[in-house]
Order: sequence, then C-alpha cells, then structure tokens
Amino acid sequence: MDENNKPQSDFDLDAALAEKFQQVQQDANRLRAMNDNTDTPASSPVPEPTEVPHQEQPEPETGSPAPEPESPEEPAEELPQFDIGETPEKPAATTEEDKAAAKERKARYKLKRQILITNRIGAVVRIFAIGTIIFGGSIFLLVGTRPTESAEENRKLATPPSFSLEALGSGDYVKDLMHYYEDTVPGRSSFKHMISKLESYQGLQGEDKVQFYGNIAPVKKEETADADSKTTTTAPVASGNRSTETTTATTVVTEPDPVEIGDGIVLVDKRAISIYGGSFSRGEKYAATLNEYKKQLGSKVNVYSLVAPTAVSFYLPDSYAGYTGSESDNIDHIDENLKDVKAVDAYAALAAHTDEDIYARTDHHWLPLGAYYAAEAFAKTANVSFAPLSGYTKTTLSGYLGSMYTFTKSAVLQENPEDFTYYTPHNQYTTQYYDTNFTNERDGKLLISLDNVEPVSWYLVFMGGDEKITHVKTDVTNKRTLVIVKDSYGNALVPYLTQSFSDIYVIDMRYFDLNAVSFMQQVGATDVLFAMNTFSATGGNSECLETIRTQ
Repeated sequence: MDENNKPQSDFDLDAALAEKFQQVQQDANRLRAMNDNTDTPASSPVPEPTEVPHQEQPEPETGSPAPEPESPEEPAEELPQFDIGETPEKPAATTEEDKAAAKERKARYKLKRQILITNRIGAVVRIFAIGTIIFGGSIFLLVGTRPTESAEENRKLATPPSFSLEALGSGDYVKDLMHYYEDTVPGRSSFKHMISKLESYQGLQGEDKVQFYGNIAPVKKEETADADSKTTTTAPVASGNRSTETTTATTVVTEPDPVEIGDGIVLVDKRAISIYGGSFSRGEKYAATLNEYKKQLGSKVNVYSLVAPTAVSFYLPDSYAGYTGSESDNIDHIDENLKDVKAVDAYAALAAHTDEDIYARTDHHWLPLGAYYAAEAFAKTANVSFAPLSGYTKTTLSGYLGSMYTFTKSAVLQENPEDFTYYTPHNQYTTQYYDTNFTNERDGKLLISLDNVEPVSWYLVFMGGDEKITHVKTDVTNKRTLVIVKDSYGNALVPYLTQSFSDIYVIDMRYFDLNAVSFMQQVGATDVLFAMNTFSATGGNSECLETIRTQ
C-alpha cells in the first residue's frame, strides 16, 4: 500500500503525556496547599489549580474509518505515589525570633515544673516535721521525768492524786490529776525560762520604761468577804467620757487560782517585782488553820503569825498599783481572823527601812537585812532579847543574780547585778540536821560556805535549803524552845534568833512527813512561829499547813 494511502491515527502520544504531566502538577500543588494550611490560618485562600487548555484533536475525514488507537510500544512513565493519610512534618523555624521564642517557652515550662516539684516536696517535709514534733513532744510529756519542786518559785510541785470512786464521781480526781500534769511538765523550768525570754522580745512596756513579763492584768480588789463568799464592790458608771456616778452591787466571788511568785513580773528601775494576786478567802483558811494549831497546843504554847510582805508593796510605782493585790489589806484581813494567835507586824517594821537594801532587786526573796528587821519585830512580840547588828559578822559578796533574772533573762538585770550581804551571829551554838521524818541526825553549819555555790543560789546560805529538819542549840539560858514553820522567807530569820531562844527547831511546811502538832509537843515547844511571805499565806503553800497538822 502506498504510504500516502496509510490510515492516520487520531491518538497523539505527546499530547497525552502533556495532559498527564499537568494532572501530576495539579496533585502536587494540592499537597503543597495542604501542607501550608497546617502552618497558616484556615482563612488563607488555597490557590486553585491552573486549568490546562484542552488541545483539540483533528477530526477524521468523512468516510474514513476511525483508526483504532495503537498501543504504545514503550511502557508508560511511572507516576509518583502520594499517601494522603500521612501527616507532613512541620517545617522548622525559619527565623531567629522563632527559635528564641521556642527556647523561652521551653525554659518557662521547665521552671514551672521545678517549682511545682519543689513545693510538693516542701509540703511533704513540713507535714513530716510537724508530725514528728507533735508525736515526739507527746511522748516526752507522757514519759519524761516530772519535777517535784521548783527552785525558782521556791515551792513543792503538785503530787499525783489518790484515786477513789467518791473523788471520781465529784470530779475532784480529774481536776487534781489535770493540775498535777500541768504543774509537773517535764522540763518545766526550761520552758518557763524560754517563755520569759520570748516575752522579753515582745517589747511589752509601760510608761517610764517599765517592762512586763508573764501574766499581768488589772486586779479586782476585794473589799469585804463573808461566810457566803460574797463581796461588795463600788464601780464607776460611765457617762459620756467621764465617770460621774457610782453604783453598788453584790456579787458572788469564785475562788481564783493562787498567783505564784514569777507568774507576773514588772521590771522597773533595775528591779524585778513579782505581782501579787491576793485572796481574802485563802487568808481566812490560813488563819483558821493557825487557830486549830493554837487550840491543840494549848494555852502554855505561844503561837505567832508573821506574814511578810514582798517587794511589790514598797517598790512598784503607784501608776501600776492596779495590777497587784494589796499585801497590806490581805495581811490585815488575816490578822483580823486570828484567835489567840499573836500577829507580828513585819509590814510596819520593813516599811520604815525601804531606803535600805531590804529586798533583792534580782531575786524574789528579801535580803538578810530585811529579815533582820522582821526578826526584831518578832522578838519584841515574843518578849525575848534581841542582839543589834553589831553582834554579827557581816559578809558581802558581789555579783548576785537571783531567781528574778532566772525568770526573765533580762539584760537590764544581767548588766546590773547586786551585792548579797549576810550576817553571822557571834554567840555559841551548834546545828544538827535531820531528814524530814526526824531521823538520820548529822552535824552541820547553820550558814553554809558559798565558795562553790553559783550566785543564783546564794540565798541557800541559810541551812543550805528547805528539805530537812534543823535543830539549833544555843548558849541562851531562858529555856524557851522555838519551832519555826516556814517557807523560804523564814530561813533568813533563824540566825537572828540564836541569841533569843535556847533551842530552835525549823521545819518547812512543804517538806515534813510527821504530824506537826505531835512534833511540837515532842520537842517541848514553848513558842511556835509561822513565818512566810504573802504568796504562801494566801496561796497554795498554806494548804500544806493543814496537811501536816492532820497527817
């Protein structure tokens, strides 16, 4: 067949390949747009694919049969495959700002995580520490050694109450048991010192640089008391900013807890003063107990009451008088209730010498010179001889810091210690000591050596302390035997009476294991002196007097 007569094919290979290539380009563009949408807002327009113009094919001649497409001899070009389900990788930051922002976000996240972890660890540690302290403190309070006496307060601490169904039913057993646990806290002395020191940092001060320690509040003063424990008080009625009228009301007074030495302290003019509470009703009980002693001892035995005031009566500024009970009023009320018991007016004897060193500035005791004036008042009441100060050897020690410094830890007291002067009698006497049940006799000295004694304990020069029975036999020939029943204030009286009585027996009402009346009769007492400060006479110590009378 002639080449010109050969039928022409309508299939154009080049055009088909071009069309396929355009389709591939369109698919690629769509994939690029999808990738771009992951990094740009959704509102960004997606470029539409470019439309490929359709290439017209030549129409076959009329009458000519349509040629069948020839299969290409060469294989079709392999098209690229795309997996639409795959997530394309996010392109890396292309600018320094983006890198810096990403780094900052990472650092902030790391810091927040570290703070969160630290806070959680700290909370766990705090909870563990607090739990350990509470648990350990509870064990310490339960099984720790409980003290039996307080050297700073100069008293014997509470003892465990005896159990009985009657006491349990009335509530007395539980009350006494709670008092025992409160009064004998292990480490009691250390806790009191710590609290006093913390209170000194509190800066609680009044006028004139007066500083308060402990529990100090205005005192409601008792004016009268009767058998029904009632008191009549006169109080101002406010009218505007002034008190112009008064009203009188009768109220029932409940028995307050006794105020102990050191509960409240005022520091003024380099002197620490213990605030006095006072209690007419407790004073009445003290007087009633002494009346019972007199009744049991009989008319042949002289019984005396010497209630010594403390420094608060003479050295507390008048502007703070409302914070303390009146020692003078309480002593007078006691004396009014005594029957056949002779009152010794130590208050007046001391008031005449307030410009002398009669009370310690750093301790709650009187100084030996103050005790001398009180002993002189007793000697006059008892009608016995009494030696002047020239009949004693005077010894002075410097650097005394007593119990008030122990209570307060005041820098003012520490920087201003005082002298401690005591007097040794010239006459001849011997001293024997016994245990509190009047056994185990041993010789000793009435005034001990202070060479190896700390300054805080220099008041122990008198007999070396309280927990013993002392017998002093003197060269006096009047055949009068004196028994002194005392607290620590009474210790300082003894040396001044060695020239007034033939025999002197000294017992402490807090540390005595016998029946006191039987003991007084056994030693042949002609005179019995109850000598103590106001805190003891109207406080808890006075209850010991009834205990040793009836035990």
